[in-house]
Amino acid sequence: MFSTFDTLTDIMSVPGMKKWFHSLFLEGQLDCFPEDSWDQPLRLAAFRGQAPWGGNLQGLTEQIVDMANLVLDLQSGKRQCLHLRDWNAWEPCEDADLLDPNQSFVITPPPRTEDTPPGPALIICPGGGYEFVSFQNEGTPIQIIAEKRGYVSFMLRYKIAPSRYPEPQLDLLETIRYVRDNAAKYHVDPDRIGIIGFSAGGHLCASTAALYRTLMPEARPNAVVLGYPVISLEKDIAHEGSALALIGKDDETLRHELSVENLIHTDYPPTFAWACRDDGTVPCENTERLEAKLKELGITHECRYYPSGGHGCGLAYDNSAWQWSLDMLSFLERNL
Repeated sequence: MFSTFDTLTDIMSVPGMKKWFHSLFLEGQLDCFPEDSWDQPLRLAAFRGQAPWGGNLQGLTEQIVDMANLVLDLQSGKRQCLHLRDWNAWEPCEDADLLDPNQSFVITPPPRTEDTPPGPALIICPGGGYEFVSFQNEGTPIQIIAEKRGYVSFMLRYKIAPSRYPEPQLDLLETIRYVRDNAAKYHVDPDRIGIIGFSAGGHLCASTAALYRTLMPEARPNAVVLGYPVISLEKDIAHEGSALALIGKDDETLRHELSVENLIHTDYPPTFAWACRDDGTVPCENTERLEAKLKELGITHECRYYPSGGHGCGLAYDNSAWQWSLDMLSFLERNL
């Protein structure tokens, strides 16, 4: 296992590491590290460059270590990467076109011992505006804390633009159905499958939790968790990039039909959602609209609003939203 006492050279010299980082780590992030810092311990290299969002690279080094250890798990067979919908073992190419619909997969949890009782599952859908998938910030960190609390976690790379609705939603529904159909294999309780998404991944989860009724009735999730989610695609509060990437054109009818507040029915799963008041990318009015509809229909829910954290803060350990994961776990213990 790697730690921040290893170097970038150590990590990227592992055979096959580069191709996995190409698919799982945001392009250009490693360029934040000066060339002469690659042979220094990451714990030192963290202070040799500057993150695109300002500040040092400490958070980025932790994400690199988490991702590298995930790759070691995949290479050792501790986890599997399965191609979506055919569920065959799959590996990316180092120069893969990440916009290709074939670059869609799910990373499975480690095997559990035979005497492990069935437990709850979480399917993780990172954000990225339906244009990329931010595993390093909203994937592996969530996977780690979920598994430490006993959840069987699956991490999803759903289809992104130029693929359009309903392809991402079908990817998630197919994954829910796969986990449910293979509950015995993964030691999962088929009636305790939750989905968790961030930003556009939040819209994916929130919309899928309603659209399953017509797209795939057997794939209803049992709980929904949403972090700073895109909820409405209506022009007054939509994140325009997410709306256009999902729909492919400025279509007012589809904007209305795919706004989550217009999709929710009385059988909607228990929902936990959170947002930051200072989010300048996806206004927290999105979460407020969701909350109003859930309250109107009597759906079990909990919505939290934190003073600061902006957008895309992941676990948010460095700002006022840090408590969201504890609040979420408490909610899921009662409702999943």
